[in-house]
Amino acid sequence: MSLLLSYFLLGVFTAVVGAIPLGAVNLAVITTSVKENTKKASRITLSAGVGEVLLAIFALYFGLELSYFFHENQWVQILFIILFVIVGAYFLFLKKENHTRSRYDKPKIFNSKFITGFSLAILNPPVIIYWILAISLINKYLFALTAQNYLISLLKYFSGIKLGKTGTIYLYGKWGIKLAQRQKSSPSKLSKTIGIALLIIAFLQSIKLILE
Repeated sequence: MSLLLSYFLLGVFTAVVGAIPLGAVNLAVITTSVKENTKKASRITLSAGVGEVLLAIFALYFGLELSYFFHENQWVQILFIILFVIVGAYFLFLKKENHTRSRYDKPKIFNSKFITGFSLAILNPPVIIYWILAISLINKYLFALTAQNYLISLLKYFSGIKLGKTGTIYLYGKWGIKLAQRQKSSPSKLSKTIGIALLIIAFLQSIKLILE
């Protein structure tokens, strides 16, 4: 196996491991796939993949600085935990009539699935912390992965990240559709499921923050 292929497969693996835990992007893709269509969900998937690559790049080039920043400014993580709680509670107690509101009631920019996917991916402190840890472990136990690597090696690694991220959350969308079809879930039940998932994520992040 060539070294370049190793970089690519490692990128796929680390992205898949990071994308498997249920998060905001995964939930957004599931919700959009079920309530709207897979084409719109794919826009979230593609833009989230770009956001994931940017986070990995930041972690590679500024890992120490970012790690220090999050350690010294835990309010950033607390803020996102609060946001997860607020959004989770909103979905959990969402009334049925809210589903009948037209998406055209909102400014067009908020209907952009590209912006939604990119924002959810990149504005996510736990994910950047994951990439700092992942790259650190790669350097310690596998092989050098630093800003000094050959450009082609880094491109292969980041290409693998893009494929791993988009592939995983695409499968999440497909899984969400099958689950909804099997259970014939109403929009209100789906919203409650999403709300509970977001509250669980907030709880787990809180525990992790306390133990740090």
